[in-house]
Order: sequence, then C-alpha cells, then structure tokens
Amino acid sequence: MLNLESLEFDYEPYPIGIARPAVDPDVYAEMVRSFPAPDQFRDRRDKGNKFALSRHNHRLKYYEHIRKNDVWKRFYDYIGSDGFVDQVLNLLKRRNIDLGVGQKSFSDRMLTRFRAVKKGAPMPHFPKLSARFEFSAMPVAGGSIRPHTDNPTKIITLVMSVLEEGEWDEAVGGGTAIVWPKDRSLAYNYTNQYLDFDQVDIVKTFPFQPNQCLLFVKTYNSWHAVWPMTGNDPSKLRRTLTINIESS
Repeated sequence: MLNLESLEFDYEPYPIGIARPAVDPDVYAEMVRSFPAPDQFRDRRDKGNKFALSRHNHRLKYYEHIRKNDVWKRFYDYIGSDGFVDQVLNLLKRRNIDLGVGQKSFSDRMLTRFRAVKKGAPMPHFPKLSARFEFSAMPVAGGSIRPHTDNPTKIITLVMSVLEEGEWDEAVGGGTAIVWPKDRSLAYNYTNQYLDFDQVDIVKTFPFQPNQCLLFVKTYNSWHAVWPMTGNDPSKLRRTLTINIESS
C-alpha cells in the first residue's frame, strides 16, 4: 500500500528519506476520514507532548478501530506481513543501505545451525524482524517530541502524515527536525537517552505535509525531534502513522 520507490535520501548524519505521495490518493482520503477520534488516544507526555493509540496504548480501542474500518484492517495486514519487512529492507539495499539484517528461510537457519554444531561453535541466534504501526497525534498548541534517537530494538521508522490537503499551516511548525547535540560528547546515543530542545542544534527540518512518508534508520546518532508547535487551537492535531520495524 505504501509507495516507497520515490524515496529521496539524505545520507548524513544518518540515512533518512522522504516519499511523496506515500499512498494512493483515494486510499489516503479514506485514511484521513477514518483516523481515530482524539478521545481514543493515550497521553504520552513522558515523550514530549503527544498522544498515541497502539497495541501498547489503549490496546482494546486500537484493535476495535482497526476491526471497524476496512482501510485500517488492510493496512494492518499489510504492515504485519513478512513481505512488507522484505520490501523495505530490499529497497534500502538498492539505495546502498545494507543493514545486515533480514528474514532467513527455515532451510538457511537449519544449515547455519548445522555448521555451528559441526564446528563446535555457539548456536547462532536469528533475530526476528516484525513491523507494527500506531496512530499518533500532537496538539498544534505546544505539541512536541523531545530530541532522541529511538529504542535499540527499532531498526527502521516510517512516519506518515494523515491530513487533508491545505489543512496544515506550516508556520506553526510540526516538521521533523534532524538535530545534533551541542555537547558533542552526547552524540553517541544508542540507548536512546532524551535531551531537551535547548541542548541541540537543528541540522535540517522536513516540513509536515500531506501524504508523505519519512523513513529513517536507527543508528547511534539518529537524533530527531518535533519542535514545540506554536498554534493556538487546542482541538487541532498533527496526525501521523508511526510504523516501526523492530528486532526481537
């Protein structure tokens, strides 16, 4: 469902790309119409000023909303398929970004284990990759995400905007900022410690626009943030889908 072939990448300070349009316009319009209502979300102010609806945040409401809306049921099945993970990994490889991870077939796993036993080597571990998505929202009046690099279990993150054409005023902010710590000793952050906004400089900002998908790779220095927005309408939200490809 996602059109990622149009991704245009920056490679420094870490790989990050943007695709537009992210999905077919008719499908996108259906997503905009059926985005969850604000009262279904869980407050996640521990991460900044944002709200989330996912299998970890209001689990029952999350699955109920997906079950009741065909477009989200199709999207849930698509994101959860092995084919989606392979699609993203293969696309990155074609862009010279080989993460050295992937889904090995059963026969490949058995062969690798057999060779390990034959050599008396430790039994290899094969991390399982999976993908999930959450509905995310931030109030235009002060909504934000503090500077961070993402959890070590995350391999790839995709953030897709869900808003109508002409709905967003870019003057209030809402873009995803690539940032860098002013104190260079804090640059290495594989374990995902959060910083405050005054502790970082903005390297580049990707504006928040309709039907776009931002993809970035988790690294030790994949610092990013959403600066506090400056709107004054508390009912207006920055709506996104956050898709994570993770290892376990």
